[in-house]
Amino acid sequence: MTESEKSQTEPLLEKKKEKMDFDPSTKRNVPHKMVNNAYFVHKEWRERQERIRARKQARAEGRPVPGGEDEDEEPEFSFVANLILSVSFTAFMAVIIALLAGQFIQGDPLWGYRGKWTNWHTYIPSPPQTFTADYLTQFDGTNPDKPIYLAIKGDVFDVSAGRIHYGPGGPYHMFAGRDASRAYVTGCFQTHLTHDTRGFTPKQKQSLDQWHKFYDTHHKYYKVGTLHLPPIDPSSSIPEPCDMPVSQKP
Repeated sequence: MTESEKSQTEPLLEKKKEKMDFDPSTKRNVPHKMVNNAYFVHKEWRERQERIRARKQARAEGRPVPGGEDEDEEPEFSFVANLILSVSFTAFMAVIIALLAGQFIQGDPLWGYRGKWTNWHTYIPSPPQTFTADYLTQFDGTNPDKPIYLAIKGDVFDVSAGRIHYGPGGPYHMFAGRDASRAYVTGCFQTHLTHDTRGFTPKQKQSLDQWHKFYDTHHKYYKVGTLHLPPIDPSSSIPEPCDMPVSQKP
């Protein structure tokens, strides 16, 4: 390499070295990048704590204080605060990049995701209510000034966003204003509009759980309370299977 090439290369090498920091614990160079902010914040905190300890020891021994008496001594919690800010900023930037990438690649910043985490009621829920069977019937969609509620497994959900399905004239209006847990599994929309799930097999119970999850994780429907129902008389008969169960999905 000629002297001219060295003179051109050395400044670049020096500049590159200035952007690296040696970590004695791992014996490697750490580049000055955003992802390493936490490391450099911690390193700065350790160095400051060493200076603080040295000054305290010098005062105790009556020696001159390194750095002077008036050097700022930050409280111990400054490292935690700086670390939280650094991690929060990195996470925030990662979210922004993911949203922009989704918008650019798929035309949707949420990458097509639709679930309970896109429903603002998940973050600002209404005060939970306790319903009786009679009170719940007031929310069957017949009154346009009231929301539409339905219950499944004792939990009440607001399905007003699906009024076209659950309102009067809708294909699943029979579910509104009541707990018809049994009909979700059996498909008997005429005779099984009850919360009585006695006699269900493990597979049927799993199917009912899936229906409950459907409403609980929906991006438009949300839970508003619980339904209080009297216990079922164990001596009463279990609803008979219907002749022509409907396999349509509510």
